[in-house]
Amino acid sequence: MDWRLLQLADSAFPAGAFAHSAGLEALHQARLVSAASLLPRLRELTFNAARSMLPFVESRDDAACDAFLVNHVANRASRAQGGAFGIAAEAALGVPRPSLPFGHLPVVMGQMVGAQARELYLFGTARGALSAAVRLGIVGPLEAQRLFTALHPTLEAALAERGEARSTSPVLELFQQQHDTLYSRLFQS
Repeated sequence: MDWRLLQLADSAFPAGAFAHSAGLEALHQARLVSAASLLPRLRELTFNAARSMLPFVESRDDAACDAFLVNHVANRASRAQGGAFGIAAEAALGVPRPSLPFGHLPVVMGQMVGAQARELYLFGTARGALSAAVRLGIVGPLEAQRLFTALHPTLEAALAERGEARSTSPVLELFQQQHDTLYSRLFQS
C-alpha cells in the first residue's frame, strides 16, 4: 500500500482542486448536463484529460503544456492547481517542489509523484468533477459515489491512452472557456 499516494489523492489534501469544475459549471448553466447525462459527460472529461494532459504528466515539459493550454481558463486553473499541489506536497511530504516556469498541474504532479502520477491525475480529474456535480446540485453524494464506481472501467481504459497531447472534446473546451462570462459561479473554472 502506498500511503503517500492515498494522502495525495485525499480530497482533504490542500491542492485547490475544490475550486474548479473543469467546465461542468458552464455546461450545467447551459442545461447541457443533468443527473441523467452526467456519466457520459464524465467519460468524455476522463478521456479528454487522458489524451490532453497525461502526455505532460510523463514528458514533464512545462513550456509545452503551457503552449498546449490555449484555453485561458484551463491554463489558469492548471497553473493554480499545480502551484497549490507543489506547495502542499512539499510541506506535507518533504518532496522538493520543482522549479518550473509555469507550474502546470500535470507537470508538477509528474515530477513530484513519479510512476503513479498518471493514476493520481485521472483520479483527481474524476473526483473533482464529481465533487463539483454534488456542489452544483446535479447529483447527491451517494449518487456521485455510484457514478464513480461506474466510471472505473473508463478510468482504466483512459489510463491506457498513449500518444501526443490532443484535445478530443471541443464542447468541454468551449464551455470551460466561457466560465469567466457566467453571471454567477461557484467555481474559478
